[in-house]
Amino acid sequence: MENGLRYTMTHIGDIAMDKLASGCQSVAKTTRGIVLTYDIHEQGRKKYKIIHRIGNRLAELKEFSPENVIFIDAELKDMFDQLNGIETLINSRLKEREERLYPGCANNNCEI
Repeated sequence: MENGLRYTMTHIGDIAMDKLASGCQSVAKTTRGIVLTYDIHEQGRKKYKIIHRIGNRLAELKEFSPENVIFIDAELKDMFDQLNGIETLINSRLKEREERLYPGCANNNCEI
């Protein structure tokens, strides 16, 4: 099909919308990558805070009774559950980011 001046003038709206749509897709992909990276860093900060709280709680429990109280402390178990949830979230975000950065290397069979 010949794309002459008449065709271009007739379909200028379609051409403009196609260009706009392709631009929006690339912006959406870039934005998602930025959001993933920010979320990974934010979850890392939360992880550090929980680890600090766990250390403080262990120090408190050691002062009162050094026996096996740490294994039955509900507050400590809750903090470890939060830590496990954050670890799972960080790993899923890292995996998604790697899949976006290196789409052909989903199962780590290629060199980067």
